[in-house]
Amino acid sequence: MRAPGRGRVRGAALGLAVALVLGGCAGLPGSGPVVRADDVAPGVEVVTYEPAPPAEGASPEQIAEGFLDAMLAYPVSTAVASEYLTPDAADDWTSSDGVRVYRSPEVTVQQVGDASAQVALQAEESGGLDATGRYRPPVGSLDLTLELEQVDGEWRVATPPSGMLITQSYFETYYEPYDVFFFNLRGEQLLADPVHVPVGDQLATALMASLAAGPPAGLAGEARTYLPPLDQWRPAVTLGPDGVAEIDFDIDVSSLDLEVRRRLSAQVVRTLAQVPGVDSVRIVGTEGPLVVGDTPVQPTTAWRRFDAPAPEGRPGAIVDGRVVTLIEDEVAAVPDLPEDLAADAVLVAVAQGSAAVVTSTGLLRMVLDDGTEVRDTVSSVVGLAWDSAGQLWVADAPDGALRVRILTAAGTTTVETSAVGAGVVSFALDASGRQYAVVGTDGQVRVGDIDRGPVDEGVVEGGAAVPALRPASRVAPDVPGPRTVVWSGPTEVAVLGFDETGGQVYRARADGSPSDGDAGTRPVLPNLVIDGLAVGPGTAPAIYVTDDRRRLWYLPRGGAWRALDVTASGLSSGR
Repeated sequence: MRAPGRGRVRGAALGLAVALVLGGCAGLPGSGPVVRADDVAPGVEVVTYEPAPPAEGASPEQIAEGFLDAMLAYPVSTAVASEYLTPDAADDWTSSDGVRVYRSPEVTVQQVGDASAQVALQAEESGGLDATGRYRPPVGSLDLTLELEQVDGEWRVATPPSGMLITQSYFETYYEPYDVFFFNLRGEQLLADPVHVPVGDQLATALMASLAAGPPAGLAGEARTYLPPLDQWRPAVTLGPDGVAEIDFDIDVSSLDLEVRRRLSAQVVRTLAQVPGVDSVRIVGTEGPLVVGDTPVQPTTAWRRFDAPAPEGRPGAIVDGRVVTLIEDEVAAVPDLPEDLAADAVLVAVAQGSAAVVTSTGLLRMVLDDGTEVRDTVSSVVGLAWDSAGQLWVADAPDGALRVRILTAAGTTTVETSAVGAGVVSFALDASGRQYAVVGTDGQVRVGDIDRGPVDEGVVEGGAAVPALRPASRVAPDVPGPRTVVWSGPTEVAVLGFDETGGQVYRARADGSPSDGDAGTRPVLPNLVIDGLAVGPGTAPAIYVTDDRRRLWYLPRGGAWRALDVTASGLSSGR
């Protein structure tokens, strides 16, 4: 059975916006080539699918199956799907109430009478999206009963499900993850929030709908928006041939405070910068365009000063007895370090001008960019990470339980870790210092928030804020045998997992949605025993691994794995 698709656009701005988010440009073809959705720019026809309307004399089972199939129309339309409903059901169908993703469906006729019938749909639920495109994990099996009634002698569905139902293959093929951007409470830094929307001509509108809906409940007390309320956005984004995306609001945006205008523009620009073909943004209100810096048009390269800090940590390793950093497919020695720093090192973490190593005897040596050296002892290290302030986070397990400390030249701070739970074999810190990721001894990858202090009502000791790891949620559910996790972007992690083919690197979103493990396009390593994983900086970072023969493997984004002509050990991202 093909996967059903999106909600129809209805009535008020909220309904229209949500429908655009959940509907997008999607559908499975009846024939022809399948083109990867993330390679498709707006305006390019990918695959079209026109579902069949109800056949005369169709049975209840055929009507139920046709209704599901009709939601796969591409270009997006629910017109045919509505033909499978009774008139009252078509008017009341809340197709914009989210998406449920399923696999292995079974449609069974339960009862057929003269004027009514019941058809059961049973399937394995594999996740879903809320009304704004944010992922939610599966809650169990999908078990629905569709009530059918006779309309002019033909069976029609009288009780359509709230929201939409799509198959796993449909979700993987036509939905893509993107980020929408809000601000932290102080309005100093943009925060990325992952959403999943169908690609195609309406991508910009779908992203704006998620953005205009405001921060989700999960970011309450942490994020804010400078956009007007959702009902003041005219729910459509027009993209001109000059690459200018225009967004309209039903308020006077020109009269807003300058700092509000800047941040409103930053949220919109940084969100729409992800859309192919969008080169700049023009925001228009009732009294004219929003002007910042004497121009009504903001390029997509603007407002980088509000971006989250770039990772301080760099891919580092020990090569030829030296501490080195990896820059694409080249190695560069870190200057001004003690000559003996690499001696007996089994793990290294490199930052800009600083480095830290762990020796086989459990000695930690941290050398800062001013030459200051700090020493400590560690046991069973599971992660070394430099934060944006140049502080070293050291995660180890001296008694089997996770211990996280922050080391600086001024002293050591112990992070509260009681919320983490099970033992940990890998720890990573995201570039903004907002989140952490762990691999547990139970074989699960989890991501959680970091409580950083008074602004977030953090743990306070003696008047000083002490970071605390908040409870974490499972991510990368389909990665086999995970052992190591590293942040590869603001809302993405790279996970080293092991199956019968050896070690492989998977990318997964921090919201818990499925990884790229089953996508069929992931570059595959040969059968190797991998003992190290690192991710480079940038928006399309390179990935590195080392194997048990100390070979260093390199994967540029969009490329294929290849072995570099060096032997390396102690590989780490330093984050």
